[in-house]
Amino acid sequence: MIISRVVLFDMKRIFSNWFLYFSLILSFVPAFGIAYSIKNLGGPFTLAHVTSFYALFGTILSVVVAMRLYTADLSNETITLVMNDKVTRVKYLISKFLGFSLVGLVFGLFCAGTVFFIKEYLSLSPDGMLYVKTIVNYVLFTTLYTILFFFASIYYRSVAALFVIAVLSISFLPNLISTIMDSGSLPASVSAAIEYLPFYYFPILIGSHNLAGIEYLMVAAFLIVLFAGSLFSIRRQDY
Repeated sequence: MIISRVVLFDMKRIFSNWFLYFSLILSFVPAFGIAYSIKNLGGPFTLAHVTSFYALFGTILSVVVAMRLYTADLSNETITLVMNDKVTRVKYLISKFLGFSLVGLVFGLFCAGTVFFIKEYLSLSPDGMLYVKTIVNYVLFTTLYTILFFFASIYYRSVAALFVIAVLSISFLPNLISTIMDSGSLPASVSAAIEYLPFYYFPILIGSHNLAGIEYLMVAAFLIVLFAGSLFSIRRQDY
C-alpha cells in the first residue's frame, strides 16, 4: 500500500460524489440567508452570525463526508482485504488521517470563500485573520471528530450507529452539557474540567472562530492522543 495513492484515490472518490457538493451548498445556504437578512430585511446580525450559520451544517457534514472515507470500507468489507498485516494497517491509518484533514480543508476553504463572497455582498471589512481561522478550524474540527470515530470503529463497526453518534455528538451533546453545567448540578471542579474538553467547546466556538490559544493546544493534544490510540489499537486488532 502506497499512502499517497490511497489519499489520491480517496480524494477522487470524494470529489466525484454528489454528496460533497450537496453538503457545501447546504452549508452555504443558511449563511447566505443571514447575509440576505442583513442587507434587505434589516436583520440585527453580524458576520459572526454568518459563519455561525455556515457551521450549522458545515460542522456536521464535514465530519460525515470525512467519515465516509472509512465507513465505505466497513460497509463493503474491503477493510478485511487491506488490513492483512500490521504495516498495511498503519499505512491505512495515516492515509485516512491525511484524508480527514483534506476534507476539513475543503470545508474551511469554502467557508473562507463564503466569508469573502458575503464581504463583497454586504460591503464589509472583516478581520483578515478570519479567513485563516476558518480554514484552520475546519481542518482541526473535521480531523478531531473523524479520528475519534475512526478509533471507535476499530472496536465497533456499526456504520449507521457511528454516523448517528457523530451527528448527536456535534449537534446535541455540547448544548446538553452546557445546560447541565448551567443548572449547577455538577461540582465546580467537574465543570471546570469539562470546559477544557474540545468535544464540548469546539462545536460551540467554531461558529464564531473565537478559540483561545489554550483551546487550540487542547485540540492538538486530543488529536495526538487519538492518533496514538488508533495507531496502537489498529496494529493489534484482528480484521
